[in-house]
Amino acid sequence: MSAEIITIGTELLNGLGRDTNGARIAAMLASIGIEVHYQTTVGDDASRMADVFRAAAHRAQVVITTGGLGATSDDLTRKTIATVFRRRLVLDEAVLDHIRARFRVRGIEMPAINEAQALVPRGARIIENPRGLAPGLHFTHLETDYFSLPGVPAEADAMMEGYVLPYLRARRPAIPATRRVVRTVGVSESVLAERLRTVEAEEERIRVGYLPHIHGVDITLAPIAPDLAWMEDVLDRCERRVRELAGEHAFGSEGDTLSAVLGALLLERRATLATAESFTAGAVGATITATPGASRYYLGGIIAYSNRAKQELLGVRATTLERHGAVSAEAAEEMAAGARARFDCDVALSSTGIAGPDGGSAEKPIGLVYFGVATAEGVRSARFVLPGTRAEITGRSVAYLLDLARRQLAPAAV
Repeated sequence: MSAEIITIGTELLNGLGRDTNGARIAAMLASIGIEVHYQTTVGDDASRMADVFRAAAHRAQVVITTGGLGATSDDLTRKTIATVFRRRLVLDEAVLDHIRARFRVRGIEMPAINEAQALVPRGARIIENPRGLAPGLHFTHLETDYFSLPGVPAEADAMMEGYVLPYLRARRPAIPATRRVVRTVGVSESVLAERLRTVEAEEERIRVGYLPHIHGVDITLAPIAPDLAWMEDVLDRCERRVRELAGEHAFGSEGDTLSAVLGALLLERRATLATAESFTAGAVGATITATPGASRYYLGGIIAYSNRAKQELLGVRATTLERHGAVSAEAAEEMAAGARARFDCDVALSSTGIAGPDGGSAEKPIGLVYFGVATAEGVRSARFVLPGTRAEITGRSVAYLLDLARRQLAPAAV
């Protein structure tokens, strides 16, 4: 079963907005064995939208659109569907009552313009929107299922999970996921490719892909020509081989995050965690707490950006800063030890470094970072020189530090 994703909005084409829906929806479809053959972005123009809708009907069995379901003049999806597929728009009183009720809950009288969101192409099914006003639409044209969802990511995700995926699973329940993803951190794409050359050579029916990003590299395994008779066994074998070759750099599968993996290890060991951050300025703590349930193991953090804060809040010695500087292994270790003492936790992490674009030198270049990990067994530090912009260095640092903690805990957790 093939699919096409159409993201709608002029802001996606002129640089004012980013298309985050396409990648997430593609991943959701892949999880149930549906391959996306096309992703198209079109502006808020009825004629061009019509061309895209017509083309999709001839080359995909599933078409998912996002955007254009609001109440303003540039929201043209309903009208375009009505024109292209010759379905008259009908006011759905139940949908209108639902929208009015949403406004009443907010203590606001519904503007008349929002009535447009209750217009439904004749014959289309309503997809309930649990997180917003605009309902989604589902209709069939010839043999193609069209699902029109709002452009707001949280609303589109809720409709995918609550309606679209269950509907598609019911149509083809025997189709398994057609790919595997092995997530890695702390190793480059080229090093991984070198390690996996034998896998690529031996498994001709499997396509190996590499997706580098700030936090690591994702290795994807997908069959070139899926065949249910052999696909699952081959993918399982390849995934085991990839994990073996990636070694300690492999930390999870599709959907896993470093913070969640680290959190699971902490829970397994019934251990607590705290952070002491300098140049990352709270990014490590924010990433940890992005995982639901982090309060069960994360006690808190200290942002000690200045030398004075490092001394007064974490107990870093003045002599350490004078002799070695704030960006040093010694400072990172004392920061971690200070955080562990202050929070009385089992594990404490620290970060100090130079993210740029200024402040570097020959001895301490931009991208130089030191991390500290303090446990009951002692304190250790790690040094890296990371590439990229200020934001990229910070993002990579968060991943490297969480991975350092993961490796510290993993042997004892196995």
